[in-house]
This record gives sequence, structure tokens and C-alpha cells, in this order.
Amino acid sequence: MRKTFFDVSLLRLLLSLFLVIGSGLFLIAPSNEAGTTTVSVFPSSVTTNVGQNFSINVNITGVSDLYGWEVKLNWTATILEVVNATEGPFLESDGNSTFFYYDLNTTAGQIAVECTRVGNVPGAYGSGVLATIKFNAQSSGQSPLNLNATLLNSQDPPEAIPCQLTGGKVYSSFTDIAVTSVNVLPIIVLPGNPVHVNATVQNLGGSAETFNVTTYANSHVIGVQKVALNSGYSQTLFFTWNTTGYSQGDYNVSAVASTVPGETNTTNNVKAAANIVTILYNGHDIAVTRVDTAKDSGRTVIGKGFSTNITVTVKNYGTYNESFTTTAYLNTTALQTKTATLESGVATTITFTWNTSGFTYGNYKISANVTLAPGRTNHWTGPFTYGTVKVTIPGDVNGDGVVNILDVGVIAEYWLQTVPPGPPNADVNGDGIINILDVGVIAAHWLQTLP
Repeated sequence: MRKTFFDVSLLRLLLSLFLVIGSGLFLIAPSNEAGTTTVSVFPSSVTTNVGQNFSINVNITGVSDLYGWEVKLNWTATILEVVNATEGPFLESDGNSTFFYYDLNTTAGQIAVECTRVGNVPGAYGSGVLATIKFNAQSSGQSPLNLNATLLNSQDPPEAIPCQLTGGKVYSSFTDIAVTSVNVLPIIVLPGNPVHVNATVQNLGGSAETFNVTTYANSHVIGVQKVALNSGYSQTLFFTWNTTGYSQGDYNVSAVASTVPGETNTTNNVKAAANIVTILYNGHDIAVTRVDTAKDSGRTVIGKGFSTNITVTVKNYGTYNESFTTTAYLNTTALQTKTATLESGVATTITFTWNTSGFTYGNYKISANVTLAPGRTNHWTGPFTYGTVKVTIPGDVNGDGVVNILDVGVIAEYWLQTVPPGPPNADVNGDGIINILDVGVIAAHWLQTLP
């Protein structure tokens, strides 16, 4: 794209100069034959969606001795935006060289596209494509494509070729399908019992749409329904989940609306139910479902002498209320054991405190297990493992065995962030924020290395 705008007078001057290049003789071409030359936008009507690209051609029909042309196109700037413009094949169709350029005014919604043959040659005859212009729909609405054209022949001086003009229209609509709610009932069942799933979908776009809605239990398909919705309307769909064959556990139920043509906002096409569905085991089944280090899950190092909490989540997947003990382990050594009770289908968290003062430097695998009251056999076999936490020198943020500038760099990167989202390893003293107190620990152990 050239930034300089060439008006018709300059175009005519260029045409005159090109006519005398080479031999210095003028080539006199016949005048436009009787008939009507038309310049038009094709297609004359375009229907598109917000965010989509589309192209239109500027066509010419029934022209004689066309040596150069200028086309101006106007549109509603708040609705459309030009991506680019390219020369069509008509003016160079017989092998002649051409000079093509365009000037774009995005604020006014206007493009001036110009092209001329080069040298002492006749003009082109017939019909074809002068230019192709690619647009992007910026917002919904209706925009005209108003057309103006100047055609010049190869005579000296160039003469204007009369023509008729036909513009076009663009209809742009906003397309957006959303799943607005997903509800499940009941939320605790035995295998084989039905779960009712209600999913509400809404057409937030500007045109009627037909799409599919699929419901899932985790990654398993519950059902698929086809929906046709006018703009602004919503509909609640009813699904029945047959839980036969599903094992005990927790299931996230969700609904997904298929993407319709032109839809760019697809984040609201998916929604999960607020409640999980628990399928029980018909017997005794209590399990550890999660193990974390305090509130800052993800800790992989801790300075010797500091403490962290180990939080164990336990859920009763059986049909009996249970009394049980939970034990947290560091490698194979029991850190602590606690007793609790749980009703069928209910979960709880149990917290253990690990003070690392009496532990040697090294890696510790954190895990937890549960044991039922005597006389009861648990269907679940553990343990559940969190992972490995390294006990190291206080201030050894990256766990490489030395306290140095690399550890300071981690602190600096996440300065004044709370944990989470800041990384728990950078919270050296475990107070939930990365700040000067953590730097103080590093300073107190500066350049110390593991023995």
C-alpha cells in the first residue's frame, strides 16, 4: 500500500507519459464502441459475521480500450475494515505490464484503488476483475459499499470512458451461543441410578442458529440434542444420565454447545455444573483424594527449621457412615495419625503440621492413607502421594543446594505477590507473601551450601 494519494489528474499525466515511452509515437486506439460499460461490486450483497474476513471483487464488463482506472469505495467505518487490496487480472490479462497502488483511509471508511498499463500499448477489451478487496467485519449492522470509478483509454490525451456503477451492501451479524446453566439431581447415587441433567442455552447473537448441545460426565458423553434458537431466545434441555457401568468416584458434569459459523467467542459455549456427582460403592469405601502442603500446593523445597502444613482430603464413597484414622507419611515414616468420622458421600480435610527442625537434609515423599475401624474392610487401597519436598538450607529457593543470587532473582521476579498465585518456594518463611522477610532469610544464610 502506498501512502501517497494519486488523484485523477495525476493518473492522466502518468497515462500520457506511459504512452510516449519507447518509440515516442502515440498509439491511437479506437473509441469505446457503442454499448454500456459497467463497473460493479461482486457479489452485490454479502452476509457475514463479526470477526470474519470476506472479499469482494470490483468487476468491469463491456469495456473497450481501457488503459487506466481509478476506483473509490466507501463503507461504514464502524462496521467494516479493509485488510488489503490486490490487483485483478483484467488489465494485465494479455501480458502487458501494469502499475497498481491503493490509498486507505480507515477513519473515513474509504479506499482509492488505481491501476494503469505501462508503455505505448493499447488498452484492454472485454470484461473481468479490476481489483479484489478483503474486509473484516468489526461490528454488527448494515454497511453500503458505495462505488465511484474513472476509466481512461489509451488515446493522447487520454479520454474518459463512460460507465455505469453498481455498488453493494454488507450485512454483518454478531454470532454467539452460550450455555448459561447446568444443574444435576441427585448429586449422590449408587451405580445404575439415573441422574437428571438440565442444561440451559441461549442465542446471544443477532441471527437464528442451529447447533448441538452435548452433555458429559467427565469425558463420557451423556447425550446430544439439536437446538434451533432465534436471536435472544433461550431453551432448557433435559438429559438423563444412566450411571450403569460407572465406577465409584466424583464426576464433573458439563454441557458444550457446538460452535456456529462465524462465532468467535467460544468461552461461553462450555459450562460445568456447580455440584459434582458422586457415585457410591455399595459397601465400605473411604479414600484419600488429595494431599497438599499447606495452602500453597506446589511447594517442592522448604528450609530446615521451618514448618509447613500437610492437608489431606478424605471422602467417603461407601454407603456406610465411617470412623477411620488418617496417617500422613514422610517417605515411609508416619508423621502423625488422626481419627475422624464421615457420613456417606461426604468429604473432609485433615491437617498435619510438619516441623522440619529434626529432619536431615534431603528429599521426602509426602503421602497419606486411611484405615477403617476394626472389623471393616475398605474397598479403597492407598496411599495417595503428593510428591517430593526437599528439606534444604533456608533461602535455597530453587533447591540447587546453595543460597546465592539465583535465589534472590526468584524473589525479585515475584516481589510482593501473595501465595498463591506466587510460587510457594519463593515464600521462604511460609507467611503467604513474598517480601523483605524472605530476603532476610536469604541474607542470613548467604552462600551457604548443603554439606
